[in-house]
Amino acid sequence: MNIELSDKEKTSLVSVLERYLPELRGEIASGVKHDWKVQMKEEKETLSNILLRLKEK
Repeated sequence: MNIELSDKEKTSLVSVLERYLPELRGEIASGVKHDWKVQMKEEKETLSNILLRLKEK
């Protein structure tokens, strides 16, 4: 799937991801349930990859 983003949308998305990812890392570190931590790690990896791809362009 391809999504077309305007420059403003891209900038906003990058900003949101940059603010959210550190919070997600903290949530993972404080998580108690193993299954939940695994799911959150997968989400962090996915979002980190999206952020890298957005910054490349």
